[in-house]
Amino acid sequence: MKYLERMARRSGGRPYHSAVATTFAVEFSALEEVMLPQLVASGATNILVVADERMASMSLSDGSRLPSQLGRDYALTSPPVADGLFHPKVVLQLGRKGGRLFVGSANITAAGLAGNAEAVIEIECGDEPGPERDILRAAWAYLEGLVKERSRSAVDALDWIKDRTPWLRGGGEAGTATLDDGTLIAFLTNAADDGIGRRFLDLVGDVAVESLVVVSPYWDENLSALEFLQQQLRADRISVLLDAENIGFPVEAERPAEVEFRNLPRKLAGRFTHAKVCVASTAEHDHVLVGSANCTTAALGLLGPSKRNAEACIYRRLPAGAAAKALGLEEILEQDPLDPDDLIEAGRSPPIPLEDISSRRPGFFEMEGDVLTWMVPSEVPSEGVIRLLDGNTQLIDTIAYALGSERPNVTFRITAERRSAISFVTVESGQFVSSRAYVIQRSLLRSRRREIATGSVAKAIEIFDAHADFELWMHQAADELARADLNEISTASIASSRASHGPRTEAKQQETRFLSYDEFMRTRVPDARSDERQNALSGKHSDRIRQFMNELVGQSRALVHEDEAEDDEDWMDLGDENEVALTEAATRRAEMKEEEEEDSPAHEIWVDAKQYEKMVGLYVERVTAGDEPLGAPDVLRVRFWLMMLLHKARTTHLPNGLEPSTDDRGWPRMAFRVISSFFCGKRPPVRRLMIAREYNSMPADFLECWATVLWSLDTIEAVLPKSPRTEKFLPFVARVRAEVKKILGLTPSELESDVVVDLWRAMDDSLGARLLKEREPVAAG
Repeated sequence: MKYLERMARRSGGRPYHSAVATTFAVEFSALEEVMLPQLVASGATNILVVADERMASMSLSDGSRLPSQLGRDYALTSPPVADGLFHPKVVLQLGRKGGRLFVGSANITAAGLAGNAEAVIEIECGDEPGPERDILRAAWAYLEGLVKERSRSAVDALDWIKDRTPWLRGGGEAGTATLDDGTLIAFLTNAADDGIGRRFLDLVGDVAVESLVVVSPYWDENLSALEFLQQQLRADRISVLLDAENIGFPVEAERPAEVEFRNLPRKLAGRFTHAKVCVASTAEHDHVLVGSANCTTAALGLLGPSKRNAEACIYRRLPAGAAAKALGLEEILEQDPLDPDDLIEAGRSPPIPLEDISSRRPGFFEMEGDVLTWMVPSEVPSEGVIRLLDGNTQLIDTIAYALGSERPNVTFRITAERRSAISFVTVESGQFVSSRAYVIQRSLLRSRRREIATGSVAKAIEIFDAHADFELWMHQAADELARADLNEISTASIASSRASHGPRTEAKQQETRFLSYDEFMRTRVPDARSDERQNALSGKHSDRIRQFMNELVGQSRALVHEDEAEDDEDWMDLGDENEVALTEAATRRAEMKEEEEEDSPAHEIWVDAKQYEKMVGLYVERVTAGDEPLGAPDVLRVRFWLMMLLHKARTTHLPNGLEPSTDDRGWPRMAFRVISSFFCGKRPPVRRLMIAREYNSMPADFLECWATVLWSLDTIEAVLPKSPRTEKFLPFVARVRAEVKKILGLTPSELESDVVVDLWRAMDDSLGARLLKEREPVAAG
């Protein structure tokens, strides 16, 4: 399973507005550069990471790259430090109409997300009752219990989720659920009275266990957990799967006589095996445990509650033999076991100095306006200084503090001019120097969460939801959504550049995050499969325009249904009755207009060519006069105007539409102006196009635009009537096509990709059939 790619998917096209992820270890570069873009692509603007406090503190102080988005684009919190580790690896993605849960072994590190051999189970549900929904609600209840009352920003994130995810209400610790295929599933944690190990044994029951397969990178030195499982299950055979090149198993320890060693599947060779899997097979069933728990007493919850690790696993009961087949273990389980005398235990990594890290804990810091709130741990001396640092760890201000008898929360009013740039903190008192702490900018997080469709943006989206064809005035709604997307990009840029000291640093940061179109074309993978292509508009309001245009040519179904209307209104209810009334009035006007047009004969509908010429002229003037970088919304705007003109062209369906002529008010001339203004000239705007480094192939929405441009040029040639003026105009069309192809630099594989071919065929079948009934299909290249 491509773990990261599956995070970016939207189930049924619906976005997930929030994501909560837990981890033991965290690398902020991997979180921000690798995982965060996938969560954002799924639609999430409310992201909370829950990490072991000591490990997060170590990542901020060990010389690793410091986070630039922490406290601004996502929140981070930690449960109270306990004797056991905070070790669960869960990602829960939530939306109004469903959710997705990943439970596995992968930390939020580069190795965990992309390097190690990990085991992860994915569960998806809608908002309707069902076993999958029960499991997600149980996971939500567990996560809510971890985070509750830990920090205001974390509680903000949870409250925001609860307000917009009504199907979560009433959840709790779920028992075993039966899926539609008859198999069983359960979400297990060590938060229950019985730990994961005992819950697993109860689920296996008092049935003869023929074999036990265990994969674990870490073990008790005396193998007490493995011995306990054998005593309880009485397995005839225990297969411990090992990487022969990197054996973490204590081979010299005394072990149960039933233990035999086997190699891991060849496909996992060369990678550190971090997966944690346990399969107890009986005559009828495979009982599978997958998640974060190693084969240790602390992980399986076999010690007292105070010494348990916090862990999370998924239990599955499958038909006998199904687990080995699904995990690719059939071949190795049939082979002869390894000779224990040939195994050499790998050198052990030095232990993580958790006690030392804990002794230097600085606590949690949150900024709200000019007020800094500090949640003080017991380790901090009662007097000292707090050093406020920017994203480059440069000093902004120093605050002297003196703690009274009550320590939990202390507040300070910050007067420094650059208080919005405060990103990190250290606490110092004599010989005590704390680890580096992060600062949550609570208002910035709140602002980000509010950047969903409300107010004018919601009205603009409603316009595209409520209409089945183009109207000229819809360009205002398109501009509104583009502005909203631009504001989001600007906010993110401001947040990431607050660490800079000047334009050079800021420019450098932007250069590392984005590539020019030419740079992107040199580094992309041109032969990437179509189903692997990302959409640069994912998570942006403008994506609704793209969906609208695809729906008009019959390429995709509408993503908003009438039966969602009530939930949508509740979700967007901000207590502003006037705004709601305006939205409803705008919707009624749109519906009345559509009804009037449906009742009117086609020959009575007139398209005002003069107004179209004026608006196209304004677009051309705007796109050619600017010098700012362009992005995905600007690419979409090119396609928007071409689709507008094509839909308003004169046909038997619209006999009073824009005429097919070379005149300034003919649709071919206006479409030609839109294309040439973007691709031609001494400094064509397409050269200002910037693409995020995360894309290794041409984004699908870009390909859709390029296909629309080439289709439009071919159609202009096909539709123009023969005349002397046409003969003079067509060479210019050919020159522009050649320039477009040269600048785009698309390979045959990109031109023949599913994105291009499917859209081309859809446009042929819809627009082409109306513009030229006898027209032969035009080749995409």
